[in-house]
Amino acid sequence: MFLRMLNDDQKRALLILAYHLVVSDNSVSDGESELLDELANGLRTDIPVTPQQLLERPSLKIFDTRQSRVALMLELLTLSYGDNQVPSAESVMIQKLARDLGFSDIETEKMKKWGESSCRLLNDALTLIENK
Repeated sequence: MFLRMLNDDQKRALLILAYHLVVSDNSVSDGESELLDELANGLRTDIPVTPQQLLERPSLKIFDTRQSRVALMLELLTLSYGDNQVPSAESVMIQKLARDLGFSDIETEKMKKWGESSCRLLNDALTLIENK
C-alpha cells in the first residue's frame, strides 16, 4: 500500500522484517502467508533477498525519513492484523520496532488502530468481491 514511498534497500528491509514478524510466533497462518506473498509481489524490485539476509535483522538506519518509517510500520501492521489475530510475539516485535524507530506510544497506538481498521476494511472488500 505504501511501498512506493520506499527505495529498494528499504523494500528489502521491509520484506526481511515482515518475514521475521510472521515467523516470530513459530506459526505462519494461511492468511499471513498470503499477505507476505502479496507484499513480496508488490515490491516491484529486482533486488533479491537471500536466505542469509532473512536470518539477519536489517539496519533501521536506512529508514531515514519519517515518511519511510511510518510506511514501514503501516505495512507491517497490515501484515500483523491481516489474519485477525496478533500473537504476543508479533505484538512485542511491533512495540520494539516502533520504539527503535523513535515513535511515541501515542503514535504507535494510532498506527495500530489504523492497521486494525485497514485490515477490517480489506476483509470487508474481499467478502464483497467473493460474494456474487
